[in-house]
Amino acid sequence: MAEDVPMVQAVKPDTFDPSAMFTQLLAEAQAEMVNPTKSKTGQKGYQTYSYSPLDLVLNIIRPPLNRRGIFFYQRSEVAANGAGMLLNTIVAYGDEERVLDVKPYEYASDPQEFGKRETYARRYSALMAFGLVGEEDTDGDTGPKETKEKAPTKPRPSKRKVMLAKIAKLKAECMQNGVKEEGLRAYEEANFGTDDTTKLTDRQLEELGKHLAQMARDSKEID
Repeated sequence: MAEDVPMVQAVKPDTFDPSAMFTQLLAEAQAEMVNPTKSKTGQKGYQTYSYSPLDLVLNIIRPPLNRRGIFFYQRSEVAANGAGMLLNTIVAYGDEERVLDVKPYEYASDPQEFGKRETYARRYSALMAFGLVGEEDTDGDTGPKETKEKAPTKPRPSKRKVMLAKIAKLKAECMQNGVKEEGLRAYEEANFGTDDTTKLTDRQLEELGKHLAQMARDSKEID
């Protein structure tokens, strides 16, 4: 008589939700974050205020995230409608990425001014993404409100202005990688007869943009 073969019950695999785990790890990391020290002083109109510099903000945010295998980074891009720039604050865990905050900011043709605006956007967006306070409130300051009221009447930037914004960003990137501003100006003077980018034709702007993009890649590899 053949022996009865015991039935093997299928074992239900443990359910694992990577997205839920990501959320839990973000919550744990945020719980360890403290408001950064406001060690710098800025000026807004007639008022002065204290704020936390970007490096201090990142030193508060990154360690709790990195200990849990979460990668934090920020990326700038031209807005889809051409109206200025967008700063994206992003975290990644495994195969998932999440955009935690998007901060719009105005472009500027001057590389140094553009860099200042991008730095402010990075600092503000990082703080907003994790609910941190890194800047004093300025009582009675109506600057943001005035900006919102004026925004609808502001003309949409032309294609030329968008090109100038891209060139300003590329110049700033090149300078961050060690390229001297004098060298950038010398190139424009030699090839276009002027170092004033705003005086270039659209075709010259396209040519300059391609040159700066290649220079940014090359200087980054060298760095």
